[in-house]
Amino acid sequence: MKTFQSQVKSYVAAFALVVLATDIAAEDNVQALSFDLPPTAVARPVDLSDRMTPTSQAGESMQVELRLSSMVTGSKLPTIERWMVQVVPRAASWRVLDYSPRTETGSDYATPIQVKRSDESTRSMGIAADGGYGHLASAHLGADHGDKQSEAIQFDKHAPLHAVSAAGTIERGRGVYYKLRWTSQQVLEGEKLFQVAFDVPPGFRAGMLDVVVMAYGKPAKSSPMSGVWADMPLLETSSSSAMLGKAHFTVAVHREGDDAAWSLARQLASAEVRLRQAASGHRADTPIRSLPTLIRHVAAKIDVDSVDVHGDWAERLIAGQADPYIDPVIRKLPTDLRVVALDYNDSRRALLALDEPR
Repeated sequence: MKTFQSQVKSYVAAFALVVLATDIAAEDNVQALSFDLPPTAVARPVDLSDRMTPTSQAGESMQVELRLSSMVTGSKLPTIERWMVQVVPRAASWRVLDYSPRTETGSDYATPIQVKRSDESTRSMGIAADGGYGHLASAHLGADHGDKQSEAIQFDKHAPLHAVSAAGTIERGRGVYYKLRWTSQQVLEGEKLFQVAFDVPPGFRAGMLDVVVMAYGKPAKSSPMSGVWADMPLLETSSSSAMLGKAHFTVAVHREGDDAAWSLARQLASAEVRLRQAASGHRADTPIRSLPTLIRHVAAKIDVDSVDVHGDWAERLIAGQADPYIDPVIRKLPTDLRVVALDYNDSRRALLALDEPR
């Protein structure tokens, strides 16, 4: 019995050590690139009748501008190579008509490459003979023949091109994607403007967009760790290309000049801020690194009836992947926190109800 108990204690200690090491490694691998996007956007009517399909002639063309900002954080700067941005509307009836920026190519050379070629050939032949008899006589016989030909060609060659940005539709034409590459002319830090024109149902007033952005590159090299952690493979970092940052934003879109839609979009943005703050405060009250919390995490994986309230329930609710009335995690939240979740859900419903058929 004692042997069994000692083995259990050893396993628990080893598990706690691994979890602690994983937590420390996660802190070392915090996202090096953070993103920001305004929570609301204006939809302005545009004339794109030439791009409308016969089945969508009764719709309207609305253009939305998204200003995505990025910031590199930390004392060690990573090498950013490219961005991936996806914009997808919540409504299944929306269709992409146009987008900007489109696919563009560029070169590291400002002018065409000049190529010079020259061919030169030379032929020569010589014969010489010298003879002498004592110091009284000498003779010399020689012959020399030369032939030289030179040819020069100069022309311009197109500089090699590479993709600066690539764009296209996704989700069967409902959404659009962008791929941006860091070049000498394009820096992937600061603000970038994206424009998408949608074919929306007639009488459009409001809607929502899901925007996902990911950055890839090479992480900054971290200083070697000392002590017991130096020999643990779990804490080693890779210098190969990896994800440097990722963010998922929801954007409330309202028609230009519609004051009621604008007001509901602002209310939804405020409700999201309150929801994120409440969820963050709840996690701070029960630190994730405390041993009781770790035990609850393990119990949640073993016991199907147990619910981990420290998970991503807020992110799932904002992304439209959870119903607060039936979701098992949200239903077991503290009362004050659940009220905030229900308020956010009600604000979202009020906004989307503007476009529901009557």
